[in-house]
Amino acid sequence: MSAARPLHAAGHPAPAAPRLTGGRMFAIFAAFFGTIACADAVLVTSALRTWSGLEEPSPYRASQRYNAELRAARAQSARGWTLASTAVREGRADAALSVTLRDGAGAPLEGRSLRARLERPADKRADLSVALAPAGRGTYAGRLAGVASGQWDLVVEVVEAERLAFRRRHRIILD
Repeated sequence: MSAARPLHAAGHPAPAAPRLTGGRMFAIFAAFFGTIACADAVLVTSALRTWSGLEEPSPYRASQRYNAELRAARAQSARGWTLASTAVREGRADAALSVTLRDGAGAPLEGRSLRARLERPADKRADLSVALAPAGRGTYAGRLAGVASGQWDLVVEVVEAERLAFRRRHRIILD
């Protein structure tokens, strides 16, 4: 005698449990790995569209400037200047920069032309520039609007006779 199947509503036999066949397993695996492949494709496409990977448009030309950069670094070091800078958050999106420039003997350097940049370490498109105005006794100040929170490289440059005389770069964090 065969075992009786349990009865479902209205006296009909209950439906049999679905069987896990080879075709169904293939469909499950295809759906799973297809979803992962689609997500990967979206992420790779987004990454390639947002950053080219190049910081310098012509690496060859950058290599040709290398010796000039070394000479400029030696000349900057020979000056003995020191530069102290601060960046302070003002409000939600503004930042105030203050830079003090001193000569090798510690005397304030006044009457110089200074400019500053906040550079994003990972995205040069977000860089911000400001000219620093004299604020007395070798101190120069400037204000930037629309500065996002996070890590920045503060680059301060002293320009004399249309040439770069001094450059200082350091990492800061604005909250």
